[in-house]
Amino acid sequence: MMQKTSQLELLQALLQRPSVNGDERRVTEYLAEFLANHGITSELIELSPGRAGLVAEIGPQNRPVVALAAHADTVAVGEADNWQYPPFAATVANKRIYGRGAVDMKGGLAAMVCAVVALHEQESSLPVRVRLIVSTDEEVGGLGAAQLVATGHLKDVVAVVIGEATSGEVQYAHNGSFDYQVTSIGKLAHSSQPQLGVNAVMNLVQFINQEPTVFANAPVSEVLGPVIHSVTVFHGGEQLNSIPDQAYLQGNVRTIPEFDNEQTKAGFERLITQLNQQPGVNLSLSVVADFAPVVTAPTNPLVQQMQQAVAAVTGVQPPLAISNGATDASRYVIGNPALEVVIYGPGDEAQSHQVDESLPLDEYYQAIEIYQRFIMRL
Repeated sequence: MMQKTSQLELLQALLQRPSVNGDERRVTEYLAEFLANHGITSELIELSPGRAGLVAEIGPQNRPVVALAAHADTVAVGEADNWQYPPFAATVANKRIYGRGAVDMKGGLAAMVCAVVALHEQESSLPVRVRLIVSTDEEVGGLGAAQLVATGHLKDVVAVVIGEATSGEVQYAHNGSFDYQVTSIGKLAHSSQPQLGVNAVMNLVQFINQEPTVFANAPVSEVLGPVIHSVTVFHGGEQLNSIPDQAYLQGNVRTIPEFDNEQTKAGFERLITQLNQQPGVNLSLSVVADFAPVVTAPTNPLVQQMQQAVAAVTGVQPPLAISNGATDASRYVIGNPALEVVIYGPGDEAQSHQVDESLPLDEYYQAIEIYQRFIMRL
């Protein structure tokens, strides 16, 4: 049985190993060694140089497979001088641990690893086979999760727990995320003779003005609510006295099953085709990232079991909730449409990506026990 000192040491070791998106291998290699020291075999799943996910399994071979899933990458630190505690020092203060990734999501990752080690000690009595899945690239494009689907590591999984921070809630559904770019090609000219050019910026503005019409008749999900869409980046023009010949915008759509990513893409393509019929308009769409919406019924036994496990450990009945964010589950359900998903992890979601990101240690220790209790009572 791992003691709290060892559980804390693991979390500190993960936080002290920077794994900003694109450089995750040092974390997964450490975890492979850590698991091996506890008699658990794991496999590193190479994505590209410096990047590798990890998969490990415990439990009887003939039982249904339930996955505990986390990601190894974090977002960047930003300006390190703005941090009160160094972002990779894993400082413990005020009953919290500070560092980049403490909440998103090395706290959940470490808790799952500790739970797997504890469950391994009673492996023969496990009611399910437990697969620990650690992905790369969750913070950008989900390439690591997509790779794990392609290599068949989700094919036989009946249920998955995503260890993202949930602010004390048990989450059963989240929006999809459709990130896109629209590029406008025009013709350069002097601003004193605009009729000789094609203004790429103004043509792109037409898309912005009409983008809401794509969703005008979209249904509202009973679970997730309406589609949420925003243009978030706009770039055009290089010189004040020149008609811009190139411009682009980027946007994000939080999709729902009733109006999903494919319908969103098709709607944008129809709008662009319509606009391109005008003289001089040349717009094109590219998909930056594509995460499907995920919905498991709140009455699902998996969700109910997680709620009971959290209540038993914390003494507080956690609310069931949805999230407008997206997780690796968006990839996992593509490879396994019948997959049941529940999301629970330590920490306050609002701390994610923040300066002085921090996690209460009591929530971390509780999460370890919650994951164990959840598995043993399935």
